[in-house]
Amino acid sequence: MSESFSVVIPARMASSRLPGKMLSRLAGKPVLQHVIERVRQVRLKPKVYVVTDSEEIVRLAQSMEVVGLMTSPDCTCGTERIASVLEKIPGDIIFNVQGDEPFMDPRLMESMMEYARTMDADVLMPLYELKTVEAVWNPAIAKVVCDANGRALYFSRSPIPYVRDCEPSHWLEQNHFWGTFGIYGFRRESLEAYRHFSQSPCERAESLEQLRWIANGYQIATFRTENPPLSIDTAEDLKRAEAMFHS
Repeated sequence: MSESFSVVIPARMASSRLPGKMLSRLAGKPVLQHVIERVRQVRLKPKVYVVTDSEEIVRLAQSMEVVGLMTSPDCTCGTERIASVLEKIPGDIIFNVQGDEPFMDPRLMESMMEYARTMDADVLMPLYELKTVEAVWNPAIAKVVCDANGRALYFSRSPIPYVRDCEPSHWLEQNHFWGTFGIYGFRRESLEAYRHFSQSPCERAESLEQLRWIANGYQIATFRTENPPLSIDTAEDLKRAEAMFHS
């Protein structure tokens, strides 16, 4: 039997760096609306849901004929938000697309979905090479190191691996560095197990939800892409995104 897919967009109002960013205007539309429109372009036509702690966001989802599900404001991350209402979400494989990814490439999601059908892992995340020293040291970018089979070993906001006895300006000459962003694929049974996981000390320290899987022994496969999208994390990101729409 072929696997069925759902895409769930976690969207909270109380973003620490840009409060209310899901409803911030970008090229005349709320940021979240752009994300929903991108997901709808995926050829496999997955079912689409928005999970949120905001009635205003639920109304936006409903205006676009998308199911909006209310969740607890106490959820600490998007995956926790999805897992908390999993019984209302169908699908053998469930993708989490962060609500601040208005430039998400539908073709990337299609490729990740095809890969997820046969992946020998519990979770799938995208991977891209960092090409500048600034990106390597940028704490807003989640860095990842992998084993020889492309399985994630650890995620950090710090540069990893640390290049010893070398000036940071020359690190890219000595090693490859990899980043990830907010598109995750989960097997349903993995999300069901996730409900019983607690935040790990590393997750709390780094504020990276991926580390909860690592702490509990789950396998995270990575999928390489050359074109990471611009995420909206700050007011400056929003300005850059607006400029991109008008370029």
